[in-house]
Parts: sequence; structure tokens; C-alpha cells
Amino acid sequence: MKKIIYKYVLYGLLSGMIGFGASLFLGQSEILGYTVIFVALSFVFFGIKHFRDTENGGQINFKKAFVLGIFIALFTALGIAVVDGLYVTVIDPDFYQNYGEKMLVAAKESGDTDAISAAQAQKEKFNAMSITQLGIFSGGFMFALVSVIGLIITIISSLILQKK
Repeated sequence: MKKIIYKYVLYGLLSGMIGFGASLFLGQSEILGYTVIFVALSFVFFGIKHFRDTENGGQINFKKAFVLGIFIALFTALGIAVVDGLYVTVIDPDFYQNYGEKMLVAAKESGDTDAISAAQAQKEKFNAMSITQLGIFSGGFMFALVSVIGLIITIISSLILQKK
């Protein structure tokens, strides 16, 4: 089981890091970012299936599938979080200031006074944080987001692939 975990953790980790890093460099496309997350987390399904079919005689219970899947998902989330944190601290340290400004401009264009004051408050929070705090915030948020998506994919994959 360890061999399968290492193999599929590595696949998910590397595909997540490379793909998410590329999506950041290609213009912050949310669609591309979420696509990369789902592709990287697809290794949860394939890792469970490979273990069930080749290492475990075609059978796997929910608990074993879940444990295998959650390891793959958490390490994939870690890889994506590290790339995201490094991006906002090293590669584009002005990311959150620029993002806050874009939010404020969009709110002003909408004319919604509540949205304008919320965007202004958010921009001020970003400006008050150090670059290290922004990196930890960004990486932590991405880890939590990918972990939750990975948990859902792990549960679904474990239910689909379980065979007794």
C-alpha cells in the first residue's frame, strides 16, 4: 500500500504544483486553476482503483479506500498550497495589492456602496499584512480549499470503488 501511496501522491503533488504554477503564470484564470485542481485530485480515484485492482485482489473496503485517497488528496493540496504561497511571496509580491485594487475598481463600476466599502476594507486588510502573512494566508486558504475538494472526491471515489 505504501508503494501505491508514494506513487500516486507524487503524481498528484507534481501535477498540482506544475499545473497550478502554470495557471498562475498564465493570468490567474480561475477556470484553469480549478481544472488543474480537479485533474491533480483525479489521482485519488486512479490510486484507489490501481491499489484495488493490482495490489488487493480486486477488493477494497471503504475505510482502506478512504485512507489511501485522503493521503493522496492531502499531499496534492500541500503541493498546490506551497506553490500558491511561494507565488504571492516571491514571484508576485504585489499580487494581493493588485487584487484588492481590481476588487475596488469593480465595486466602483457597479455603483454599489456596500460593495465599495467592503472592497475598500478588504484592500486595507491586504495592505496591512506583511508579505509573509500574505503567503501563509494564501497558501493556507489554498490548502483548505483543495483539501475540502479532495475530501469530497475521496468519499465519492471510495464509495464507487469499494468491492467486498
